[in-house]
Amino acid sequence: MSDRVEQKLAHLDQETDRLLRTCRGLAAADAHRDTLCEGWDAAHLLSHVARNAEALSNLVLWAQDGVEREAYTSPEQREADIEAGAALPWDRIVEDVEVTAARFRELAQSLTGPAGDAEVRTRTGNVVRGHQVISMRINEVVLHHVDLAAGHDVDDSDPGWLGRTLRQGAQRWDALPDAPSLTLVPEGLDPVPIGGGGPVVAGTPGELLLWLARGRDTGLRTEVELPTPPPWA
Repeated sequence: MSDRVEQKLAHLDQETDRLLRTCRGLAAADAHRDTLCEGWDAAHLLSHVARNAEALSNLVLWAQDGVEREAYTSPEQREADIEAGAALPWDRIVEDVEVTAARFRELAQSLTGPAGDAEVRTRTGNVVRGHQVISMRINEVVLHHVDLAAGHDVDDSDPGWLGRTLRQGAQRWDALPDAPSLTLVPEGLDPVPIGGGGPVVAGTPGELLLWLARGRDTGLRTEVELPTPPPWA
């Protein structure tokens, strides 16, 4: 399993570097620019990315030593910490993202060993293996990089990650009792049915993923009215 975890870590390194390059290319005036996350400007979005690194670091520590740690102490504290981070000067916000990402990455190296198989519990109550926390961080970094609306397109992401994440999102929707009957047809990939399959919704893997994750249907091709996807976990 260690080889697979090392591959995840290499992917995380790549996506974190890309996010930080984008952040360094922005200016203080961009702090209050709109993002794809409703209610969050760029400052709030990046503060959230930093707080997520801290939260997932808690889960890695739990996997390492078996001492239970909550990702966040409470929903209220999570929101307060995001607000506090967003109030920092822009260069401090970018530094916050970089420093917390580096600490998570250092801790996550331990997941190539026995800690990678240890069970921990996420903020939403799901039980996952330690190595899956790396995947959670990758998803956070990639999607929020896109959310910045600063030139990074979701289709720029690793093709393997795109396909896996698209299928996982469709499977979560498919598991709900009111899932619609649709067939997602991502370019270059196998069709992905929801609700047993039905009318086709076609697009690039990134376009389909952005619809599932953010409800944005730009570029999609279909002959039916598209339903609103469930909240992205």
